[in-house]
Amino acid sequence: MQVASLPLPPTQLPPPPAYRQPVLVTTYSHLPDRRLEAGDASMAYLRPGGALPGSDLEYGFEDRIERDEALEEHLDGMCWALRSHDHPERKGGVVSWRGMMTRIMTAPFEDREGWEMRALALGGSVYLEQWEEREGGQSSYKAKNEAQWALQGYMGYAYEAYATVPEAEDGPEGWSGTVNTNVQWCNVVRSAIGDVPILIGGEVDCVRAPVGAPNPGLDATVELKTNKVVDSERADRIFLKKLLKHWAQSFLLGVPTVDVGFRTDAGILESRHEFDTATIPDLAARGGAYWKPAPCLHFLYAVLSMLVRQVLPTDPVVTGAADGLEGGELPPAHLFSLRFTPRHGVELVSLGEVEFEPGQRWGGILPADYVAWRLARGYE
Repeated sequence: MQVASLPLPPTQLPPPPAYRQPVLVTTYSHLPDRRLEAGDASMAYLRPGGALPGSDLEYGFEDRIERDEALEEHLDGMCWALRSHDHPERKGGVVSWRGMMTRIMTAPFEDREGWEMRALALGGSVYLEQWEEREGGQSSYKAKNEAQWALQGYMGYAYEAYATVPEAEDGPEGWSGTVNTNVQWCNVVRSAIGDVPILIGGEVDCVRAPVGAPNPGLDATVELKTNKVVDSERADRIFLKKLLKHWAQSFLLGVPTVDVGFRTDAGILESRHEFDTATIPDLAARGGAYWKPAPCLHFLYAVLSMLVRQVLPTDPVVTGAADGLEGGELPPAHLFSLRFTPRHGVELVSLGEVEFEPGQRWGGILPADYVAWRLARGYE
């Protein structure tokens, strides 16, 4: 049952709601075997001067170690970090990954790919995650990418290996070691857009600090990207479009710098350039890009406000569905689907209540132990 919908905003709009400067809540690391550890064990350091021109971004492809894409991790990492550090969310807000927020934020200028997300309410917050069609027990997206490791995607990881230190004992100059996509360093930040609080988790590539230095904070974080050499008007248009996503990803998480390595078709790094996240929209506008930040921020605020307005009242803490439950019991989860159609907008559909089954995620999204912990806290 559809409960609400939103059209895309016009491109000419008044100033958007303010996006509050993100504040770091906590960090956690995925280790080489994918285990979670609190803190900065997987934090990488930017090489002074960045990756060296001439680096071969296809190097090490056959030796790569891939994360098991069949594992459905949902919001597990964020939930683990919040529970481990006892960090409460601000009530009346939305909790999600940076990737979900980026998709919503860039939707006004997305004319090809639709998406669907799932949302539910718990303990005063709305939790939001991506949802994919499933084929043979996996999402079609993941099945496709597990069957075909794209060399194009690997080059991005290789660029990170060349752009960070310390160097490995073996390998070409500047190489920091075998690519292992299990390893991630994640930041959880608190922000707000207008009057809607948000809690966002996302991977951060590296920091600008001496090797071995403690976490220098958000102001020193750097996002690493790769792009084909821009050598034609068409290539320039494509790059200006990509800058929208680069800007949104870094803006949302409070990352001030985007380091882009420009490579040839053969995977050889030709040059690199650092972009100031705050000035990317002006740079894109001067280059003739069709996107603007105002519609993005207006749409993000409108969608998140709709989620809070429609989903939050189904919180079992609010409805009383969580009252009187005994150990191990969890109330049903009321599940919603948020669907985006390019050039049209989004619709929010109620999927109804989903009964909890022991051994399963609550609502198919949240870990049961996290839900039990959150319910025990009540509506703090």
